[in-house]
Amino acid sequence: MIRRFNYTGRKKIPRSKVSISLNEGPAKTLTFDATVDFEGLPVPPSANIYIEAHRRGYFKRFSCGTVSAPKFTARRILAGLDSNALVRFRVKAVDKKGRIVAVADNIIPRRTEEEAAEKLYLLPVDFVDLGHAIWRLDLESDWPTLQLNKNMEDIREVARSDNTFLALVFPEVVRQVFYKIIVEEDHTDPETDPDDWMSGWLRYAANLLGKKQMPSSGQSEPIKQEKLKWIEDAVEAFCSNNQTLEKFIRIKKSGES
Repeated sequence: MIRRFNYTGRKKIPRSKVSISLNEGPAKTLTFDATVDFEGLPVPPSANIYIEAHRRGYFKRFSCGTVSAPKFTARRILAGLDSNALVRFRVKAVDKKGRIVAVADNIIPRRTEEEAAEKLYLLPVDFVDLGHAIWRLDLESDWPTLQLNKNMEDIREVARSDNTFLALVFPEVVRQVFYKIIVEEDHTDPETDPDDWMSGWLRYAANLLGKKQMPSSGQSEPIKQEKLKWIEDAVEAFCSNNQTLEKFIRIKKSGES
């Protein structure tokens, strides 16, 4: 497993302290609401708060007052982004000398019409031009992302509620994500970091598998086989929990698409 160290002295703002939601504004523009709770964090009260939105070449910074006097204006407009854009956020606390004293990075916002506030957004969705492909799983970025072809009509609704899509796509997504985490990264500890996406996925798997023990860490052939078996068990548990086979059979019998 790759270990990450902080040599800057910056404090980490836990994701549980940050709440950011996206909304569709006028003319399908994108707006967001945000709050950050600094209570209990070792951050100077006079530090300025900044929230940064970024997506590929897009970047916009918003000033949100100070730690002691925050100003979280509702429905701030992300000019230049449409309502389907996958945008990520960064929260910074900057002291009077211009030093970043605390940060929360790579915040995945929730969409208020789709997600409960407490739900961990494990697999954000992005809409891109995929040519003739319908979907692709991006595991090369700093957070796994399900990419959907923006040229397909109603693709958001299909991915969210179509049982055929659920049955044929998501088990493979789960398989690829866990292969990345467990085999390629050798990450097998769900408690390493509550804000780390790999640990979050492992906690999700533990819940699916009824708190089943994580596979061993290591790169030997026996351990790799153990990991592959664990991944297939996780995929099977996902399919069972979501009744993918039963739903797909019902669709085929009814002639639904």
